[in-house]
Amino acid sequence: MTGEKILIVNDVVSEAIAIRQILRKNKFNIAGLVIDIVDAIQEAGADKPDLVLMKIGISGSMGVIDAASKIISTYNLPVMFIVGDNDVELVNLIKKINNPVILFQPFKESDLIKSINSAITRHIAETKLLEEKAMANIDPIQTKLASILAPAITIIKRGAITRMNKEMEFLTKYTKTELIGRKFLSLIDTTDRIEYIKGHEIDEEDNVEIWPDKVGLKIADGSTANVLIISGFIKTYGDNLDEQLLIFMKMTGEVEFATRGMDIIFSKVLNSLDDMIFVLNRDLEITHYNSKFFVFAKRLGITEYQLTHPIYEISKFSKIGAVNMYEELFRTNAETTQMRRYGSDKESLYMYFHFIPLVTNGITTQIVTIMRDLTETEDLRQKSRDISEEFMQNRALLKKIQTNISDLRSSMYEVVKFVEKCPATARNPTVLQIAKLTKKV
Repeated sequence: MTGEKILIVNDVVSEAIAIRQILRKNKFNIAGLVIDIVDAIQEAGADKPDLVLMKIGISGSMGVIDAASKIISTYNLPVMFIVGDNDVELVNLIKKINNPVILFQPFKESDLIKSINSAITRHIAETKLLEEKAMANIDPIQTKLASILAPAITIIKRGAITRMNKEMEFLTKYTKTELIGRKFLSLIDTTDRIEYIKGHEIDEEDNVEIWPDKVGLKIADGSTANVLIISGFIKTYGDNLDEQLLIFMKMTGEVEFATRGMDIIFSKVLNSLDDMIFVLNRDLEITHYNSKFFVFAKRLGITEYQLTHPIYEISKFSKIGAVNMYEELFRTNAETTQMRRYGSDKESLYMYFHFIPLVTNGITTQIVTIMRDLTETEDLRQKSRDISEEFMQNRALLKKIQTNISDLRSSMYEVVKFVEKCPATARNPTVLQIAKLTKKV
């Protein structure tokens, strides 16, 4: 087994380098070498190595076992541990993760290679088995539901919810366990409609609702989201239409992109600004962001669902900001700015970043990141620099021409003086021509 990518996670640099040399010697590719746990999670998500080789005892803001669990559950990558041979309690904790391969120190080169091959082979076999089980129990409707980018559910004829996608979880803040089997109409806020029926003496049994319709959808935190319901039917076999598909479109009048606890006023303020803005808490979770940032995130390939996760679980977030950079900002409480360039020399995007810590009792609780697209400004600056450079080049060329003319004039006058001293040469055609040129100059 050769050519597999290995991510080395070890804060003892000498050990990490020695392991890297052994792996390269045995024809393995090195996906990276990191010394921080949080960086390890981000690198694992970005590079998708065939194995994460993790040394117990590495420093970082997360525990090694927690980080390994994160990598396994989020990216389905195998993690192999290197531990001391006397830490029995720690080994027992590691074994609870996912039956990983453990290599005890000190070890031989052959032991390391054998353990790595074993870990990769085991993971491939386990993944294949899980895929076979999943294929046997696959729900094609759930698969199609997951591909819908808007919040969506399916309900049966009696109104019970049978399936929902991640976007629906994001919208309602309910989990699948909380909603599957629940009557869909229990999520509809009927307060205004009931008051209308009572005020107009309408028999509630005669009140018919036809969808699409704008309704208030109850959210887990007690709030209500105004949505437009778009409905359809699911055709499973024959001519039966046993289930109904409901898709929800937000009807807020403006896009309110928020993840947790964002009030309407703050939402309007953020969305009214021309800059891209998002807010991080100490758990490196995005607590607030505006629509302009969301558009930029989509350009980078980051989905709305991914923005509900900590940034170290979003592999493409490194294009916006590195995890270790934000950790340092939380530690130092420092306000700072940066200028970054994206793209190639021919087509570049210049972004200005302003990081503002929100400090309470001497501790940074949140960091506001303000991003501004300065591409047009930078292009103008570059054009100005190009024009200035061209002007200076032309100016230097003119000076050089003037110098050459001056030198030529001096040479011609020397010829004239020579002729004056030697009149016999005046009849020479070449000398006569030079004399004429000298008069013109």
